[in-house]
Amino acid sequence: MHAHAVEGVRLELKVDAYPVSVNVAMPAGLVVNELLTNALKHAFVGRPGGTITLESVSDGNGCRVTVADNGVGLPPDFDIAKSDSLGLQLVDTLVKQLGGTTGVIKENGTKYVFKFKEIKYKERMK
Repeated sequence: MHAHAVEGVRLELKVDAYPVSVNVAMPAGLVVNELLTNALKHAFVGRPGGTITLESVSDGNGCRVTVADNGVGLPPDFDIAKSDSLGLQLVDTLVKQLGGTTGVIKENGTKYVFKFKEIKYKERMK
């Protein structure tokens, strides 16, 4: 948390084992990194801190990853699909590369959820 000079931020983890190939782990890891970085940079501006939650749950049909914070939240008119943010465009592109889906919940902070299944990377790129 010190890399972004944010004090008083607590990280909660709930992570299930979900073995995947490196071709799935890399883009999924980049998505998680971008979402965690966004939370650290933006969620607690003007606040004394809060909580960031990273949850990765496998349910037999794939994996659901949630990055949530209890920070200031997004503006009511914010539309992730129309965002100019290069980072959020990257998130969208990488989740699509995984054949996954994304969603944003703007209540009590911000919650990004993406879901994917293990895929055969080379088949997916055809």
